Amino acid sequence: MIISYEEERSLTKALFMAGGMSEADADIAGTVITHSDFTGVYSHGLSRITLFLRQLKNGSLNAKPNMKKTLDNKAVLAFDCDNGSGIVSVNKVYDEVLIKAREYGISVGTGMHGANIGCGAYYGWRAAEDDVICIVCCNTFTAMAPYGGADRLLGTNPIVISVPTENEYPMVLDVSTSGVAFGKILAYAREGKDIPPGWANDIDGRPTTKSKEAYTVLPIGEHKGYGLAVMVDVLSAVLGNAAYGSDIGLVDKLETENTGFAVIIIDPSHFMPIDIFKKSADSYVRMMKNSRPAVGVKEIFLPGEIEYKKFKETKKSGFEVGEALAAELCELASDFGLISENDDFNTLMRIATAK
Repeated sequence: MIISYEEERSLTKALFMAGGMSEADADIAGTVITHSDFTGVYSHGLSRITLFLRQLKNGSLNAKPNMKKTLDNKAVLAFDCDNGSGIVSVNKVYDEVLIKAREYGISVGTGMHGANIGCGAYYGWRAAEDDVICIVCCNTFTAMAPYGGADRLLGTNPIVISVPTENEYPMVLDVSTSGVAFGKILAYAREGKDIPPGWANDIDGRPTTKSKEAYTVLPIGEHKGYGLAVMVDVLSAVLGNAAYGSDIGLVDKLETENTGFAVIIIDPSHFMPIDIFKKSADSYVRMMKNSRPAVGVKEIFLPGEIEYKKFKETKKSGFEVGEALAAELCELASDFGLISENDDFNTLMRIATAK
């Protein structure tokens, strides 16, 4: 079934509300989930909401957190997110950090007792609309070993950096520090397939192509990705007073995560008039786009450009929800009492969009 952008927003909002979240928080979380699917980041879209709903159901994700500001020191902020939705928490911290950045030119906010923040690029898009440079990073449950090590001590620890432009798409870098998500390896294991070389090591730190023997994913760029993952841990968890390493709850066991994140905002207007900065950023984009492509390459892309174009395309065509995902969503919606046990996805959509 193909659904529109607004239909998916209504669906995700209804599902989060059925899971116990407030209407305002459900709207925030649903918007980010929808953004993920419509930019082609399907791993953080409707396929991920099923995990969030299970977390809400068993209580490892707090549906109605009492989020508190624990530090307000000029341009520096810190928050206790009370194990609420990481998506909602980052958006709320972003709002507060933006106010400080307008005043001081730069501001930093951290969050403890956090959870999965969803599609990081969304916060980059938000920042671009606000004409600010933004850096967001968070630590995650462990799936990666230190470079040269064998123990799971690091998460895939994503980092987002975004820059506003004047006429074109914003530059939005959204990358994890691992070469591949552990979920991809699990998908191979379910099908009994071997994984490509360079994806993972076994429990003793030896390279493996056996999906069922994979224990740790490998960092991007070997020691470079490892170093980035360490620094994300420090910025988000050590600085934010959150859990790291083996103290992080395991998502696959529906444990409370207690992860951390950091939001850093720079207001370019404190350096120069914002229109001059954005024109300069546009000039930089054009320099890259107009440079000679390598043999066999049709076009050079800037960070976030492909997702921007995908968003425009999918807004026109709609997003297709596969049968298996639709069935899983119906099952969860039934568990929360949003629909009856035998209702189909069409019924779920009708109820969700009527709210």
